[in-house]
Amino acid sequence: MKKSMSIVLSIMMIACFATLAVAITKADKDEIVAVVDETVAMLEKEGKAGLDKIPTIRFGENNYVYVGDMTCTIIAHGWQPHLVGKSIMGIKDDTGFKFMAKLMEGVKNSTATKNGKTYCNGATWVTYRWPAPDDKTKFKNKVVYAKGCLMGDENVFVSAGMYE
Repeated sequence: MKKSMSIVLSIMMIACFATLAVAITKADKDEIVAVVDETVAMLEKEGKAGLDKIPTIRFGENNYVYVGDMTCTIIAHGWQPHLVGKSIMGIKDDTGFKFMAKLMEGVKNSTATKNGKTYCNGATWVTYRWPAPDDKTKFKNKVVYAKGCLMGDENVFVSAGMYE
C-alpha cells in the first residue's frame, strides 16, 4: 500500500511540475508577444521617431526588441547597435539554420492595406540555437517572435525573444 501511495504521489508531483513549466513558457511567450505588440503600436503611431526608444525597451531578464526592414536590414536594435544598417538575412545558427530568412517568411506570409498602401503584417515564431549569454561556447535554444507593421509609409518588422 505504501509503495502504491508513493507512486501515485510521485506521478501527481510530476504532473504539477509539468503544468507549472508549461505555464511559465506560456507566460514568457505572452510577455514576448505583448512587448512586440506594444512596440508595433508605438511605431505605427510615432513613425520613425519611435525608433529612438528601441534601445530603452527591456522585458524579462534584460531581453530586448529590434526592428528591421523587409530586406532584414536592422534599423534599430536594443542590444547590439552596431548591427544597425546591416542585413542579417543570411545569418545562421550553429546547425546551419537560416533563422532570419525563416522569420522573414513568416512576416511576409500575410498582408494588409492601410491608407492605400499594402504591407506585410504576418506574425511568426522561430526557434534556433544561439550562444548562451553567460558562456559563448555553449549554445541554447532561443525563441523569437516577429510581427510586420507599417511605420509611416515604411514596412518594417519588430522582433523579440528569449532563451528557453
